Amino acid sequence: MGRIAGSAAARIAGFGAASVLVFTGAWTAGGALEALGPAGDPDGAAGSPVLPARQATDTGSAPGGVLSTGAGYSLSPVRQVYPYRQPTEVAFTVTGSDGAPVTRFDDPGDGEPVMDVAVLRRDVAGYTRLRATQGPDGVWRAPATFPGEGVWRLYAGFTPTGGPRLDLGTDLHVPGPYGAFQFPDENRAGLCGGSDQQVRLDGVLVPGGDSRLFATVGRDGAPVTDLEPLDDGGFGRVTAVRQGDLARFPVRPEVTGASPADRAGPGIAFTASVPAPGSYRLFLDYRSGGALRSCEFTLPTAPGS
Repeated sequence: MGRIAGSAAARIAGFGAASVLVFTGAWTAGGALEALGPAGDPDGAAGSPVLPARQATDTGSAPGGVLSTGAGYSLSPVRQVYPYRQPTEVAFTVTGSDGAPVTRFDDPGDGEPVMDVAVLRRDVAGYTRLRATQGPDGVWRAPATFPGEGVWRLYAGFTPTGGPRLDLGTDLHVPGPYGAFQFPDENRAGLCGGSDQQVRLDGVLVPGGDSRLFATVGRDGAPVTDLEPLDDGGFGRVTAVRQGDLARFPVRPEVTGASPADRAGPGIAFTASVPAPGSYRLFLDYRSGGALRSCEFTLPTAPGS
């Protein structure tokens, strides 16, 4: 079995050994997805009023996912209404200033998808990454099942060939009765996605600069050391979403470029950059024992920042 060599491995082992696993009854991604929305007949709620998705003009420097239009490009869903708890397909196009679908996009070259797609309900619950593929008609399609009624944000991050890197967002609707979740002001630890693994997130978010965050994975009080690399060669992937406007910010793993045979743990180090004070929901994906696991956390920015 391969191992990470050199300073990367030492960096992981150093903070992993020093971390103390403290676990609380955290709200996890698995729990949120299972609990989203009351059970019921989605067809019976089909007559619920639907508001149009918010559209906006280009501001040139908006946070990710807040605007549906930027630099002359627009994120346009094929449809805005989706069923509750039924397998469906999210379909959208990226159109240029001429209104035609854009068909050429740059590959990030780091293992990340060409089209970084996710959905999140507006109460900041249920962040789910989707795997989208583009058809010859220029439409991107991704299988999805919405586990709760309400308004969901669709995110799409991409780089059109010859254009800038963009992260656009638009609203989708799942009709039916809706009750919003209330998340704690701070939530750093708990079971991960209903599994037997526990994760704690340490570190402080300081707005306007780089902040180091450390996720430590354990099982029954013992460290987990079989973390497997994701497609981008990192041992975890984190997205931060600001509560309020749902702006999303990538959180960079400090170790990348691992081969499929490499293993790490129990710690994963990240560097986060958030621009302003506030409360942020952080969504972690990592792979252990061949299974992709997802966790959610809530972090405020540093007091007085």
